Amino acid sequence: MPNVKRLESFLASRPKSFWMTLGVVLGAAGLWGVFRVASVTSKAEFSGYEATHPFFAIAGAVIDGDTFELDDGRLVRLLGINAPDRGSKGFDTATKYLTRLVEGKPVWLEYDRYQDDKYGRLLAWVWIECEGKPEFPPFDYMHLSNKQSKDGLLDNPQGCSQGRLVNEVIRRKGFAKSLFYKDRGELKYQKRLGS
Repeated sequence: MPNVKRLESFLASRPKSFWMTLGVVLGAAGLWGVFRVASVTSKAEFSGYEATHPFFAIAGAVIDGDTFELDDGRLVRLLGINAPDRGSKGFDTATKYLTRLVEGKPVWLEYDRYQDDKYGRLLAWVWIECEGKPEFPPFDYMHLSNKQSKDGLLDNPQGCSQGRLVNEVIRRKGFAKSLFYKDRGELKYQKRLGS
């Protein structure tokens, strides 16, 4: 067990540049997907995963109606919605609304089938105003096989029964549209947002 603790400590202390270099090397070797799956299968006990994919943070600056920074500079993209792009009608309104919801406030991040995108942004369901520490289903909760999925989630997680799902709030207020891909498996709250 001491070797596991040393490995966890070592991995958690690696800078972002280490992970980026490792991704390039493993990607070139065709092993990145294998490494990523192996690295997150036991994320509840593995501190290295939480170092790159936090579950709790303080929201920083808002970039647009569906993207914001964490206080450490990492970008978070809200899953399941698409707000207007810069220069498009509704951009300013959506951005201001998301700013009022999250900027400078504590947020809980829940991950799904896809945890980051090609731009390096964290993809998450974002919860605010939770009364405790939410108990999220694992990121692969929906996955049965390939495009086969379990039934989606309709209720708030335990520990956040009084909280709000930011992705849903933005969508319900009309500041964004639902965004889901038919060629991919269903996401946790896809039915809740209206697919």
